[in-house]
Amino acid sequence: MHHLRILLLLLLLPLIAFAQPAARPVASELQTRLDTLAERQLPEAELRAAQQDLQQALAQLAAADDARRRLDDLRRQLNQAPTLISEARGKLARQQSNPPAALTIPATLTLDALETRLAQANAELARWRAELDQASALSLRASTERTQAEIAATQTRMQAIESALRSGREANRALSVERREALAAEWHALDARAALQLAELSGSSQLQELAQAQRDLATFELGLIERNMEAIQAAIGERRRAQTLETVEQLAGRDPAPADGSLLARETATNQTLSSYLLRATEYLSELKRRNLDTRQRLDALNRNSSIIAEQINVLQGSPLLSRILNEQRRALPTPSVDAELTNQIADVRLYQFELNKQREALGSPATYLDTLLAGQPAPPDDSEREALRTLLETRAELLERLNHELNTILSESVSLQLHETQLQATADRLRATLDEQIFWVPSNRPLDLDWLKGLPAALERQVSAMPWQAVAKQLWEGLLARPFVLLPVLLISVVLLVRRRWLRDKLDSLNADIGYVRRDTQYHTPLAILLNLLLALPVSLLLAMAGLALQMDGRGQNMALSIGLLDMAQAWLVFYTAYRVLSPNGVAERHFEWQPELIRSLHRRLRHLGLVVLAVVLVVAIAEHQPEGLANDVLGLLTLLAGYAVMAWLMGRLLSHQRPQDAAPSPLRVVIGIALALMPLALIGALALGYYYTALKLTGRLIDTLFVLIIWRLAEATAVRGLAVTARRLEHKRAVERREAAEREAGLEVANDPEILERPVIDVEKVSQQSLRLIRLGLLGGLLGGLYGVWADLITVFAYLDNITLYEYASGSGDAATLVPISLRDVLGALVIATLAFVLASNLPGLLQVLVLSRMQLAQGSAYAITTLLSYVIAGVGIVATLGTLGVSWDKLQWLVAALSVGLGFGLQEIFANFISGLIILFERPVRIGDVVTIGNLSGTVSRIQIRATTITDFDRKEIIVPNKTFVTGQLINWSLTDTVTRVTVKVGVAYGADLALTRKLLLQIADENPRVLKEPAPMALFLAFGASTLDHELRIHVRELADRNMAIDEINRRIDALFREHGIEIAFNQIDVHVRSIDGKEARLETVTHAEPAAGDEASPSR
Repeated sequence: MHHLRILLLLLLLPLIAFAQPAARPVASELQTRLDTLAERQLPEAELRAAQQDLQQALAQLAAADDARRRLDDLRRQLNQAPTLISEARGKLARQQSNPPAALTIPATLTLDALETRLAQANAELARWRAELDQASALSLRASTERTQAEIAATQTRMQAIESALRSGREANRALSVERREALAAEWHALDARAALQLAELSGSSQLQELAQAQRDLATFELGLIERNMEAIQAAIGERRRAQTLETVEQLAGRDPAPADGSLLARETATNQTLSSYLLRATEYLSELKRRNLDTRQRLDALNRNSSIIAEQINVLQGSPLLSRILNEQRRALPTPSVDAELTNQIADVRLYQFELNKQREALGSPATYLDTLLAGQPAPPDDSEREALRTLLETRAELLERLNHELNTILSESVSLQLHETQLQATADRLRATLDEQIFWVPSNRPLDLDWLKGLPAALERQVSAMPWQAVAKQLWEGLLARPFVLLPVLLISVVLLVRRRWLRDKLDSLNADIGYVRRDTQYHTPLAILLNLLLALPVSLLLAMAGLALQMDGRGQNMALSIGLLDMAQAWLVFYTAYRVLSPNGVAERHFEWQPELIRSLHRRLRHLGLVVLAVVLVVAIAEHQPEGLANDVLGLLTLLAGYAVMAWLMGRLLSHQRPQDAAPSPLRVVIGIALALMPLALIGALALGYYYTALKLTGRLIDTLFVLIIWRLAEATAVRGLAVTARRLEHKRAVERREAAEREAGLEVANDPEILERPVIDVEKVSQQSLRLIRLGLLGGLLGGLYGVWADLITVFAYLDNITLYEYASGSGDAATLVPISLRDVLGALVIATLAFVLASNLPGLLQVLVLSRMQLAQGSAYAITTLLSYVIAGVGIVATLGTLGVSWDKLQWLVAALSVGLGFGLQEIFANFISGLIILFERPVRIGDVVTIGNLSGTVSRIQIRATTITDFDRKEIIVPNKTFVTGQLINWSLTDTVTRVTVKVGVAYGADLALTRKLLLQIADENPRVLKEPAPMALFLAFGASTLDHELRIHVRELADRNMAIDEINRRIDALFREHGIEIAFNQIDVHVRSIDGKEARLETVTHAEPAAGDEASPSR
């Protein structure tokens, strides 16, 4: 079938070449037209389009010439291929049958000659590595799958160009002359490329044989050269050490034999110390040179691998074969590190060299140094001793000079080695990141199509029958028996926990029994209860971990992957079973957290099912992820994951549908995380169906770790909230006891013991310190985000691949500087991240600022609210601008849109804009603030919220009234507490005619003075203002400090007036009407009727309750 496909493609080549839709443009004519294009005085848009078309045509003609040149080279290579294959195989066979002897280094070769040979061998090594790279590239070029796909794409594009040239239209637009030339040039370039591709396809077998023969020969030659280089390097080290030793012996031979304890002996010992250091420096220099050469070779190999990988990615893009190749490259990638001690060694060498230079400077004048040395001696030396010392100093000067040269070389090699190691580590990290990125986005398996389903039973049977069940069990048992001292402690702890299981449960029941009693319940009960549940889950986790460690120590076959799977299962069991125990009946969730019983039962049941599914998924993921070479044939693991994902999606969807405890509305962050967790298994099913098995494995591990983080975070949050609630209740109880004891002491009663007080069945969070609770929740939220980042951090780099997926382009700049800037899928995801981050910051950062900073500052009333509100507006605005800028909508484009919308919306939505501007004025000028008592028209109440469009006022009937912001700015407003809460209260009272006015005044001032709510300054005033129809009208004018004191002061004063006036016989008058009734016969009768037309005492209207 493969050969038939190649034959059909070869037959199509003459037909393609024969059916030319247009003549090949001439490059020189196109260049002339491009140079004179400005003289045509076209509109700017047409000029730019024509220029781009002509430039594209020239580029396509150059590509066509390059393809024809490569075709000629390929034909020559195919003609020479049989000869080259025979030569390579023959040379390899001769060398394998008669391998060259080990390299012999003549003893007469000097050190310079050896270093020349090493350089020649290094050049030969580079040449053969280049040969190996060419062979690898040739093998990639011979890939039939790639070539067939490229030919199909080329033919499709050629047909589209032919259709456009025949119809004279492209994308429903007429073709210009320049565009026609560009399409014609592109067609000829595609024609040349198709010819090259067909030639590569027809000669693929020969190219593969040639590549294999050259690769085998290059590999063999590289092995020989590397062995020779090692021998030359060793010889260089030996030769350098021998020369140094010879120099030291020669210098030591000139020194006379000293007497013990003399000056000559001490100076001789100093020379010997320098000689010893020189020998060690020479040996260390040889080691540095060897390490430097090895590091450079590894760096060159990595750079070549980088080029090969780039070529493989370009050639095999989208093929499952690429995934296997990249996984092999990933496993073979070294993990180099920079020698941390090298920096310290360089510093030590520099310091020692500084000391040596001081000695060299001192020996610059040997006679002076000798005189200084002899000046401290008790007896002057004779001529022979003086000559011996002079000889020693000359020897030392030569030693210091030689040692200084060696140290300079050591410093140079050390710095070079440090630089090469840094480059090697950076190159390896960059290459590893590239491989991880490509492996993640490349399908590792065939799509799950109909052919896969047909072959599923046979493939499943083969995989199950090939699994080494008995061998793994045997190796596990052998591993457990081979290392009893390592595994016995784990087994012992598990047995102890199993034996003490009933005691742990009794202890847990005892803790639960204390819940609800203030004197016995503490904030430590909940963490201790969770710890006991953890200990109940620990035995199974320890046994799984013990089995995993046993297989890991064995390390044979697939035992390493299975060991990692067992260790991951131990972790999953510990987390899920602990959470399962927390949700058990009468457990921590019910007794400590006081969650709803219906919710607990539902979570308990579904968490058990989810935990069992996760255990199976964890095992499959661990084994498959650490054996990527077997992913293509892993049918059992793939089916397990498909079933596990389906169950996980259903279970997490059901969990998401339940409300939170206490029927509280979930926060947006919780909703987003819940929806993402519920949809992610469905996305993983789609990834498996498309062949992205390895990608699904990576994401599954992160999904399960995310579940671990969320479970731990939820338990920590509930524990913190309960701890604060318990602390608040104990404090409240302590204060109540203290108040009762104080009251009993004042009454002279004996203080009784405090009876046991039972808590209310529902946690009253309102009594907890809201500030502490908010801080803890913000801290836990930060911990959650940090944990999620830690889980997903290693996959962030792989999303750089999304830069290759361009969604659209936008024009940046103007005129000749205008360029098209692409917007990729990564940019869109980045915009979503920025928008989400802005939303989270706008929602939480103002509150955090309020709790941490503003609450500790002495601010005017309402200032903190104004600051936090404006901060949220600024964050939202910056987030919107940054999001649009990421999507290519920069401010220079956005400002015109904003201006146009402002004009249009200014007419249609002027009231809304007026309210918005009024809201800003309120926040800046602060005519009203949160907590102010205001009166607008007939409405009075307390300001509770100031928002963009309206302000919320809570009246004294506890009704919330929404008032547009414009009303506060344009209407009349009474703010009872803007600058001062002191207000005047007027109490009116009328006394009967004939009452003692002096006593009335005295009593009114006495009443004001007695009332604690009445301020001394301004002083109260009692005024006689008018003669009424039935009363002598008086007013008592007083001032109170708070608005809440107004009505209470009026009530207390009125009651006191009634009591005190009655006591002193002062009558509070009321209206009296005398009615005279005259009869028909002239008789007259008098009727007295008292009516209360108006109150005798009263007060002015007050906005307070």
